[in-house]
Amino acid sequence: MDALKSYGRIFLTVLIAAALVGAYWLGGHRQRQADEIDRLSQQNAAVAEALQIERRAASLGQVLAAGEQARTTAREAQTKIVTSEVVRYVEREKAQAAAGGAVVRLDADWVRGHDLAAAVPAETGAEPVLAGEAGPATAGEALEAVAGNYAQCQRWRDQVIGWQEWWRGAPDG
Repeated sequence: MDALKSYGRIFLTVLIAAALVGAYWLGGHRQRQADEIDRLSQQNAAVAEALQIERRAASLGQVLAAGEQARTTAREAQTKIVTSEVVRYVEREKAQAAAGGAVVRLDADWVRGHDLAAAVPAETGAEPVLAGEAGPATAGEALEAVAGNYAQCQRWRDQVIGWQEWWRGAPDG
């Protein structure tokens, strides 16, 4: 009977030890599951945030493209009007010259002043036109040059506006 009691105690001890090991394993397993759920939840949140940023960026891109298109359309309409007026003026000036009429001539200093104002030395590497090196121009030639310069300035202006709009609306992420 004592032997039976001793086997009973051993059995009970083994049973308790097995229960403790099982409980420990089950607790660890549940903790690993909870950790995995947390990790997946964080990963899903990051993916959702990335998708939201992507949608905002796509939406911003559409808005910016629409703004750029509107500016381009307006600029092209203005350029057509200016071009037709410049052509009309130059043709009238040529007709006056052919008929022996007076044509406005701008002296070399005026042309030099214009060239100095229009030059971008840092970009082109060009030196300013020296006094005496610029030739005279007719008012029509000057009008063509000035209209071309303004058209380029308008393109640059629209480009800067587009950059500013992008900067204001760019996602932080």
